[in-house]
Amino acid sequence: MSRAERFKDAVRPTYLKLRQLAACAQYHLGIRESEEKIERDAQKFWESDSRHLPQLAHWRGAGVFTDDSRWLAWGAGHLDLYRDFARMLDAPLSVHRIVEWGAGGGANAIHFAPLAQEYVGVEITRANLDECNRMLGEAGIDNFMPVLIRTDAPEEALRLVHGPCEVFLCLGVFQALPTPEYGYRLLDIARKLLAPGGLAMIQIKYIKQSWATKPKRFGYKRNYPILTSYALDEFWVSAQRKGFEPKCLTLVPRHPVNGDGDYAYVLLRKPSTPG
Repeated sequence: MSRAERFKDAVRPTYLKLRQLAACAQYHLGIRESEEKIERDAQKFWESDSRHLPQLAHWRGAGVFTDDSRWLAWGAGHLDLYRDFARMLDAPLSVHRIVEWGAGGGANAIHFAPLAQEYVGVEITRANLDECNRMLGEAGIDNFMPVLIRTDAPEEALRLVHGPCEVFLCLGVFQALPTPEYGYRLLDIARKLLAPGGLAMIQIKYIKQSWATKPKRFGYKRNYPILTSYALDEFWVSAQRKGFEPKCLTLVPRHPVNGDGDYAYVLLRKPSTPG
């Protein structure tokens, strides 16, 4: 190891601590960025950071998913949870169309896609769509429909998805959204995409006492992956106001696959008849 590399390793803990203190100060001073700037920064982050994209987007063989059993367990666990949820509501597993918002590297798709005639992956980066399609193709699954949007125009998905879906998935994505309000835009989109009686399974980060678990509203790259989080009762009531029937909730304080935590999985149902 060179002298420069040793120096970088030596100062890195201090640098990270200073960054954390700066973020804490900015949070408590109430300094905020506009939603438009955070959206631009989010798009830039996911498009430009190709070195870290595979790890952050759950590509097979990257980061903690270098262990292939972990990659398979990530989506398999979500499918098991969805089956439990669906069983509670006597909902069918096999459906015509599933939409996954934030398909990433296909860790969920490889387990859920066989349940549908068409599996739609919505993404803000072409690289993720290509990787998801590649993973499904290697598994012999050919029902993938890629949909590319931009962070500042999520409603474009309403035009690009060719018909209603019975299941809407958004897993490991809400925490990386620009703001909590942006997440509620996604709930609006999900409700419009879903057929009457359709189900949405959403994974969020929930707020605890620490400031670090609360929404940041600044510094997208610095604060990833905890940009957006929700109080559980707030999210539940807001989903109702958006026209959903919240049905199930389960908490995962620490996930056994990736070691992260403070996850809440919420199952929402679109009413079969207009309210």
